[in-house]
Amino acid sequence: KNNGKWRMCTDFTDLNKACSKDSYPLPNIDCLVDGASGYELLSFMDAYSGYNQIRMHLADRDKTTFIADQANYCYKVMPFGLKNAGATYQRLMDKVLTSQLGRNVEAYVDDMMVKLVSVTRYFTDLQELFNTIGRYQFKLNPAKCSFGDQVGKFLGFLLTHCNIEANLDKCSVIINMRSPTTVKEVQQLAGRMASLSRFLSKAADKSLPFFQCLRKNDRFSWTNDCEKAFQELNKSLASPRHQF
Repeated sequence: KNNGKWRMCTDFTDLNKACSKDSYPLPNIDCLVDGASGYELLSFMDAYSGYNQIRMHLADRDKTTFIADQANYCYKVMPFGLKNAGATYQRLMDKVLTSQLGRNVEAYVDDMMVKLVSVTRYFTDLQELFNTIGRYQFKLNPAKCSFGDQVGKFLGFLLTHCNIEANLDKCSVIINMRSPTTVKEVQQLAGRMASLSRFLSKAADKSLPFFQCLRKNDRFSWTNDCEKAFQELNKSLASPRHQF
């Protein structure tokens, strides 16, 4: 992991093929971000090994069996890599936080934030959340929690008490890219542009040369139009902060 710690992962490819898809919907990220902007104070929280806080049903534990050097083991808690882990976690959060979601809390899987209209309600709203998650013995990761911020990152966006701004880290990734030389690099560029599309005027028009490049059936060709669009994109991202 980025913090130098190890995360236990198991290949559940065959198990996932045998499992039906849980269609429980994840929240719309744009709606969550819109609903979280414009507040005086923001508090950001992250679960401590969130998936591992959900216990596996006793009858399903054997399905997660994996082979180690000395023996076979199975999980007692929900591991990473299961097909429906994200949907299961979101369903739990929606149930646990049902009385607060949209009012003073936003949650996307294991990312949570408390949005505070005024300083006078700061402790009240936080205490309400802590009481709620405490009833379910839900644990937070102190290293990934911050409280009473006026600016903070949430789901890849930079939130302030005034507006939503583009995440400068995401802008820098594109600015520091070299001109793509393979289809894969163009796909990476298109994906990075998609995450910033709400901050780019006429984003669809600006990315058109890249998608035309991907549609071609012959050998990869980075055209002059592609290079021109790429340089204009970099110039746009290097300008003062993009706000929404």
